[in-house]
Amino acid sequence: MAPPLTHDQWLTILRAEGVTVAEYPGWRTRQRDDETGKPFGPVHMFVNHHTGGRDARDVVARDGVPGLPAPLAHVYLARSGVATMCSAGRANHAGLMAVNAYNSFLNEESSHPAPSAASGTVDGNDVAYGIETENRGDGTDVYPREQYDAWVRINAAVCRHHGWSAASVGCHKETSIEGKIDPRGPVEGYGDRGRFEFTPAQFRADVAERLTHPASWSPGSTTSPPKQEETGMDLNDRVLLGDWVPKAWPDDKGLADKQITINTALGGGYAYARRAAETTGALLTEVRALRAEVAQLRAAMTKGT
Repeated sequence: MAPPLTHDQWLTILRAEGVTVAEYPGWRTRQRDDETGKPFGPVHMFVNHHTGGRDARDVVARDGVPGLPAPLAHVYLARSGVATMCSAGRANHAGLMAVNAYNSFLNEESSHPAPSAASGTVDGNDVAYGIETENRGDGTDVYPREQYDAWVRINAAVCRHHGWSAASVGCHKETSIEGKIDPRGPVEGYGDRGRFEFTPAQFRADVAERLTHPASWSPGSTTSPPKQEETGMDLNDRVLLGDWVPKAWPDDKGLADKQITINTALGGGYAYARRAAETTGALLTEVRALRAEVAQLRAAMTKGT
């Protein structure tokens, strides 16, 4: 449960996630049911769609279709990977959701049942963000690599902002009681992966992986430091001391072989550092007390004068 993103928040989180964003004219004030004032939110999930055709940006953002006024989604994602903002308010995209399916996303369950109208319905337009991804939806039209990458980034950006897991990411066919089939189709590739078939489970897995990295991450790269070569050392292994150690303590018989175990070195270093910190603290306390006494003496002398 979360309040809907504002216009500025949409732009900020998408750009931080590495998405190229365009703004459709009037998107900041355009929303479904302006005349009735029906509220949008709180939001609980993100619903993904395919457009069922090409070059549908105007249809999604402004024109709508017979019986279904625009905006038809919050975001329109072109094959180029450019995301066009269509609305930040209530959008006409999800329709009626089956309650059993909706609850599984609301509760971020690990599996999602087939939508059943018998479980009741909820108006998905009230509670879900929507994205229309450009694709014919015939099962053969390929999602380009850059489009799929942006698609994952957009879903991850919203989840990251709200603190959701990828289990809040759904597809229209997983929620609708109308037998929707979207999204579907082959994907050209993603990260180091070659061509594969779009599935909701794989899509959520890709969003989940992204959420384990910072927003600036790109698939196939790493933000972790290079793995250090294993040395095979054990805490009981002995290591050579620097020459300055026996020179500093020439009479210490324990330094005769100029070696010490790693465990002893770590323990000794910790003990020395702690003793130094405790001693320093005691000295500071004593100095503060002396300063206070000096201040009192100065005040008494001044008063006596």
